[in-house]
Amino acid sequence: MQLVWTSALPGTAGCPFDAKIYSMANPFDGLKDELKKTLPPSLYAYLNARDAAAHFLRELPLTYAPAAVAKPSPEQQAWEQVGHHFTALGRPYEAIAIHSALYRQMLKAQSQSGQWIHKGMPLVWVSDAYQQLGFPALAKRYLMLTLCEDAVREQGSISPETTGVYFRLVWQHGVSDAELHRYAKEISNLWTTNKIKGMFPEWLLLGIDQGWMTEVPSSLEVAAYDVNRAYVSHLLQGLGEPTGTTLEELAEYLMFSMPGCRTARRQHSHSTDYDLVCAVEGLELDFRSELGRYFVCECKDWDKPADFTTMAKFCRVLDSTKARFGILFSKKGISGDNKNTFAEREQLKVFQDRGIVIVVFDQNDIKEVSDGANLIRILRQKYEAVRLDLRAKKE
Repeated sequence: MQLVWTSALPGTAGCPFDAKIYSMANPFDGLKDELKKTLPPSLYAYLNARDAAAHFLRELPLTYAPAAVAKPSPEQQAWEQVGHHFTALGRPYEAIAIHSALYRQMLKAQSQSGQWIHKGMPLVWVSDAYQQLGFPALAKRYLMLTLCEDAVREQGSISPETTGVYFRLVWQHGVSDAELHRYAKEISNLWTTNKIKGMFPEWLLLGIDQGWMTEVPSSLEVAAYDVNRAYVSHLLQGLGEPTGTTLEELAEYLMFSMPGCRTARRQHSHSTDYDLVCAVEGLELDFRSELGRYFVCECKDWDKPADFTTMAKFCRVLDSTKARFGILFSKKGISGDNKNTFAEREQLKVFQDRGIVIVVFDQNDIKEVSDGANLIRILRQKYEAVRLDLRAKKE
C-alpha cells in the first residue's frame, strides 16, 4: 500500500518542492534525507520528537529571517519541507501550523521591505492540509487566497499549465474556467486601486463577490476558526480613523472567517443602512442554530463607550429585519459595562422583552482573536451571558 500526496498533480508556480510517493513502511525516509541536507543540525534533531512541531514553530522564525524566506530560496524550501514532513506523517494540523508560520514570516518580510511579495506557496499547502482533514470550506477559502496572490503576480491572467491553483479550483472544487478568470481579473484590478491594503490577500478576497462559496462546512469544521492574526493586528492598529471603515472591514473579516458565514458590508434598505449583514450556511449543530439564518452587525469606532441610545437603535434595526441576534462592534465597549446600567442594562432588557440577543465585541476581545483565541468560543460565551443573564466572574 502506498501513501500518495495530493500534490502529485501539477504544483503551484513558485513551489519548487516536487511531489513524492512514500511507502507505508517508512513514509518519510526520502524527505528526511532532503531535510538532513537543508536543515541546520540543531533543527534536524527535532524531527523524531513527538512535539517536533512545537519546536519548529519556535525555532524556524529565529533561524530564518523574514528576508531569507521572502522569495524562493534554500531557506524557504527548508521551511516548506518541514511542513511537508508533517503532511507525509498524516499530521495535517501541525502541517497547517508550519505553513501558516511561513506565511506570517513572509508577511513580515513584506512589511519590512514595503514591497508586495508573492505568498501563494504556503497558502496552497494550507489548503491541501484542510482538504486532507475534510474541511471543504476552509480548503476553498485558502485556494481563493492563493488565487489572489497569483492574480496579482500574473496581472489577472491565470495559466492552467503553470499554476496549481487552477486545477485545484476547477477540477476539485467545481469553479468554472470562465468564473476563475473573471475573479482573477477583478482581483488584479482591485489590487491596482489600493496596493497598500492589497498587500493582504484577505482584503482582496473580501473585495470580490462571494459566489465562489458553494461548499457547506463539514460537521467537524463548524467549530474551526482560522484567521490571519497579522491582518487582524494590522486592522486593529488602524482603528480610530474618521470614516469607521477600518472597524467595518475588521468586523467583516472576523465574521467571514467562521466557516459557512457569508458577509455583505455596507448594505442599504429604504429606511436604514446596515454596516454588516451575515448569513450562516451549513449544518446547525451547535449554539449557532439559535442565531437564525441572518444577523446584522453594527460598528462604532468611537473613543467612548456606545451608549443606551446606540443599543436601543440597534435593537430597532434587528427588530425590523426579524433577526433575533446581532453583534455590536464597539472599540470601547458599552456604557454601564459590568454595572448592569445604561447600555448594558438595555442589552439584557432587549432579550427579556423581545427575545433578541445582542453581543458586544470591544477592542480587547478583538485583541484576543489576534493573539490566537477562537472567536466562535468567545461568541458562544457572550451569547450565553446575555441569554442566561449570567453574572461576570470575579477576577
